[in-house]
Amino acid sequence: MMRHPILGKSKVLSEGKKSMKMLLDTNIFVHAHNHASPHQEKAAGVLREALDGQLEVCITSQILYEFFSVVTNVRRVHHPLSTDQAASICQDLWISGAIEIIEPQITTPSLVFELTRKHGISGAELFDCVLAAIAKENHVKMLLTENVRDFEKYEFLTIRNPFE
Repeated sequence: MMRHPILGKSKVLSEGKKSMKMLLDTNIFVHAHNHASPHQEKAAGVLREALDGQLEVCITSQILYEFFSVVTNVRRVHHPLSTDQAASICQDLWISGAIEIIEPQITTPSLVFELTRKHGISGAELFDCVLAAIAKENHVKMLLTENVRDFEKYEFLTIRNPFE
């Protein structure tokens, strides 16, 4: 069993049954591990349900890299995690078995650049586009994120903000 600062009891999204597989965006993990966040309790509940097998969720390696980058940066969080803490969390999530790992397909770059043209994407928006493309190519139709506007353009995804 993983050692996380989010153990406890709470049913945030599930009602005793599994639902559609969801991609968890980076901000869910950041809030879950940031005790200063007003969304910490809800995000921790989502992650706890995923780790308990109550929610069918997936992540990409990109999400873990982004999480590590944010939670170890004093400019992004008030109380950053140490490199060792953040790396341990990432490795635990990676090997948990409760969270499916999805990755780019050989055709993902073609889809990404098709979407950049279609939606006029540039700069850092590219990284959300990559996540959307990976989700599509892995038949994941729902994304949990607080950044709903960043993903609304992708008509093949249902976007849900667990904090509203």
